[in-house]
Amino acid sequence: MAQTPLPMNNLEDMEGLIRTGGTSGVGRGGHRSKQKSYAELFFTEVLDPKHRKRIMAFAFVVAMLLLIMANNVGDSPELQKPEEKEPPKITFIDPSDLEEPATPAPVIVIDESGSTVEVPNEEASGSTVEVPNENEETPPQEKEKQQTEEKKEEETPPQEEKKQQIEVTKKEETPTEEEKPKEKPKRNDKIPLLEPDVESLPIDDDKRDALAEKYGKWGFWDGDEGIRPSKDYLSEYSHFDIPGDDFPQDAWQTDAVYVNHFLNDADRLIDRAMEAIFEEYGHGKPLPPEELAKRFHMFHWEKVDMKEADGPPSTFSRKGARDIGGWTTQRSQEGLVRRLTHAMMTQDTFTVVLAGHSAAQGQGNHFRQSYAMQFHRIMKPIFERLGVKLITRNISQGGLGTLQGGMGSRNIYGDEIDLFLWDSGMTENGAPHHVDLVLRQVLMSGNRVPVVWGGPFELLKLYHEECDADVGEWGNGYGGLPETVDEKQGETLPWAARDIKCVKEREDLCNENRYSSVCWIDREDGIKPEQGQRERPRGQVKWHPGWRPHQLMGRVLAFSILEALETAVNQWMDGTMTGQPLDDSYWHVKDYYENIRNKVMNMDPTLGKCPEIAKDGQLPLRLCRTPLNGRTQYTPRANYEATSLTTLVKPAPSGRVPKNELKPLYDGPDVHNPAYDIPEGQVDVLSIVLGRRRRRLLEGEKNEPKEETMTKPIIYHRHLSDEIIPGEGWDIALEPQGYCDGTYDAVCAHDTKQECFLMGHHDGRGAIVGSQYAGWLVLTVPQVKEGLIVVKLHTWHTADENPTTRGWKSINNEGRRSLMRSYETPELNNQTFAFDYAIDGEITTLNSAEFLQRKHNLQRVVETMTLMDDEKFGDEPRDVQVAIRIRGTDNMILGVSHLFWA
Repeated sequence: MAQTPLPMNNLEDMEGLIRTGGTSGVGRGGHRSKQKSYAELFFTEVLDPKHRKRIMAFAFVVAMLLLIMANNVGDSPELQKPEEKEPPKITFIDPSDLEEPATPAPVIVIDESGSTVEVPNEEASGSTVEVPNENEETPPQEKEKQQTEEKKEEETPPQEEKKQQIEVTKKEETPTEEEKPKEKPKRNDKIPLLEPDVESLPIDDDKRDALAEKYGKWGFWDGDEGIRPSKDYLSEYSHFDIPGDDFPQDAWQTDAVYVNHFLNDADRLIDRAMEAIFEEYGHGKPLPPEELAKRFHMFHWEKVDMKEADGPPSTFSRKGARDIGGWTTQRSQEGLVRRLTHAMMTQDTFTVVLAGHSAAQGQGNHFRQSYAMQFHRIMKPIFERLGVKLITRNISQGGLGTLQGGMGSRNIYGDEIDLFLWDSGMTENGAPHHVDLVLRQVLMSGNRVPVVWGGPFELLKLYHEECDADVGEWGNGYGGLPETVDEKQGETLPWAARDIKCVKEREDLCNENRYSSVCWIDREDGIKPEQGQRERPRGQVKWHPGWRPHQLMGRVLAFSILEALETAVNQWMDGTMTGQPLDDSYWHVKDYYENIRNKVMNMDPTLGKCPEIAKDGQLPLRLCRTPLNGRTQYTPRANYEATSLTTLVKPAPSGRVPKNELKPLYDGPDVHNPAYDIPEGQVDVLSIVLGRRRRRLLEGEKNEPKEETMTKPIIYHRHLSDEIIPGEGWDIALEPQGYCDGTYDAVCAHDTKQECFLMGHHDGRGAIVGSQYAGWLVLTVPQVKEGLIVVKLHTWHTADENPTTRGWKSINNEGRRSLMRSYETPELNNQTFAFDYAIDGEITTLNSAEFLQRKHNLQRVVETMTLMDDEKFGDEPRDVQVAIRIRGTDNMILGVSHLFWA
């Protein structure tokens, strides 16, 4: 597909049109100034049939009011004037100018001490003070009483007087019921909090004020105290899709003044962020026409007509530069806008998940330098201002594809994904059937159905045309970068744009300055690592991008979401001209999700590449249409504790369950890392969008989802006469210490054995491991309904990784790992080796030949075995007990890393 050349005249108007309402860019909001006047739009909306019910109700209310007024006029000489009430008050203040920040709406703010606070009530308390009238004569009885009390006061001894004074003081200090502070809102994991960035130093007031003067700042704050309404009015509706007529009267979504001011400030914030990103790369206005063309090209998203296209835009072909923002379809962009609007209307989360290989993981760099985390770092405070908690997970793993995580997407990636990013072309380029399986599971297994960016074009077209899925692919933004010519010229370029694109003669500059990462910085508390620290993190090789390309790609993703947010805000403004709240058709998602999910699950089985997974019995074909559950010891994983494979383990008789025994060297944050600092005089996008003082986290403070069953080659089948007893010899191996869920603020891999503490990556190939002496590993698999159970194995662990059974000579003991490990299954003794597995007590035993035949190596380090594929399992879901063990081998330490079921 040939790329249309950009016209050179009126480029600035074109950019504004495309960003806010044209036909070829991302977004279609803000179109009113280009097409219709406000009056025309108003009458168009009023006469729209979808508003007929609301208008009729409004007309009925007006008619009834007129009748009541006419009746009052006829019955009384004058209308009784109703008691005047003070109108709702909207206060506009900057909390950073106060000693304690006010509570914004719809977000909660953290003050300098780290606690949540509410807006002070500036209204009068309403109490009155009675002033005695000196001219009024006191009655005799009252006069006599006063004289008696005065006499008592004169006779009160000094000690008693002091006691009375203390009691009076205590009474004054004790707050009355009205004076008691109101209960602060409880912190909810879905409520966004304006928290400090863990990698940023505080900025002083002068710099903050200068940034606000140049770029502007957030100015909207609700005058009402607390959250309104305080009751939960959304949970009873699936996906929080509350009908517009069911919003409580005091809900902010129905308050026209509130919403209009909120949207106005939101629009300015979004524009401020986009302009800051442009300026960061040397494209700040004003610019000559040729520079405006580069600015436009850098983050531009092409629209593709999927019915006509047989491939992506030319720049996204196999040898394309991918140097723009990306490509998508008009319908897919509207789907993204719908999800963003839903998140704002319901104050819910918006979740972005990246699954990929080592380059996507960010190897060679710090974890928070990876492009997913750079996206999060800029977008988090923007979403917070809009009342939305942004969750970004980088679930990428070095040297692996996405199959092992995608098969259990619902649990391992999380079941509330809004935008899914696939970036594993380097490791899964030759396995489109595995990619198809992963993307189908992502689309059909969660509570939400995400937009999918990335993956083979033919698969994305299939999902878009056959299932109505929303798809696209992002680029790298290189089209707007200047070239670095030499050292001197490079110093004149913007900090963010240096040494990314170098002229061919000086490619050494881009290679030498690719990384900015260290493993250890000395701490003031005197803590020192027990293990010698590497000079730099592993993975600094030519096929892994450095921190600047990662940052740029993070900006590309951020810019695309900003444009969609801009469209959502403008659409909200235009859609509520006839009244609040916004019509359901703009933002409800339940039916939207169900339509896509059902079409994926019922797709023609001959379409796509997924059916190839059943070749040679590798995986059951049913996986292409059946949502799976999963548990794993691999990291990162969403909902870290709940999705661990150990949650299914039945304890041994001693009560023992294998657990991660690694201990952290220290708690709390790392020391400040200068790798994240922006040099003085360079554009600091985070400070511009944050618009408030930053606070470093204190020490110890933490920031916290065919008809036939497979033929079973069996040596012998038996029901257990001796009960299956969980073994005592299983351990956890290769799982990093910490809370490794792939999110920005999580702290992972700080155990005493680490050789690069500051790298921060969450990647780990954990497993429950055991030798022939470990006994049975017994797992209780919950709510099996479809009769599907698949296990992922490791057959390559070493004896050092199963320390519990070291030195044992019998089952349950009754009676230095190599850096370049082999991932091959060791040689197994045909005469003695046995692999036993049991389903609800019924044991199947495989000898070495049968074990190797049933175990399929789907990808590097991905060995799976289907333990159950029974389409006649039953109508009611029930728990199933699965047990595994090996016997008769000194060569193998078996690992179980994943379990999938449906």
